[in-house]
Amino acid sequence: MRFRHKAFAALLAFVAGALGAHRFYLGQRLGWLPLAVTLAMLPLLVGVRNWYQSPAFFVLMVPVLTGFIEALVLALMPDERFDARFNPGGGRRNDSGWDAVLVAIVTLMVGTIVLMTTIALAVQTLFGYTV
Repeated sequence: MRFRHKAFAALLAFVAGALGAHRFYLGQRLGWLPLAVTLAMLPLLVGVRNWYQSPAFFVLMVPVLTGFIEALVLALMPDERFDARFNPGGGRRNDSGWDAVLVAIVTLMVGTIVLMTTIALAVQTLFGYTV
């Protein structure tokens, strides 16, 4: 069994969480689910004039935001718990330091911006159709 780095798993969740790259890296069975949702929604956005107001965009944002949340969970998980879950029986142990903290900080900054933008667009879309 190969050794899995906690900070790298969190970085994968931050960068490609919508594709489930971190799930494949961690050996999780349902790693294809975020990829399936992402690939199903992308063709629905091609050629749409206001793509950021379409329902497909908001469905697509679910795996994106989930990737940010999972990046935070992985980055802030204690090393012992991460190793017990993803590196069982291995001789090597994670000794994460600033790398996991920096991933968590960047994830909080970017994830908050993406979340607030998505909420603002959802409210704008909702009230734009009701008026």
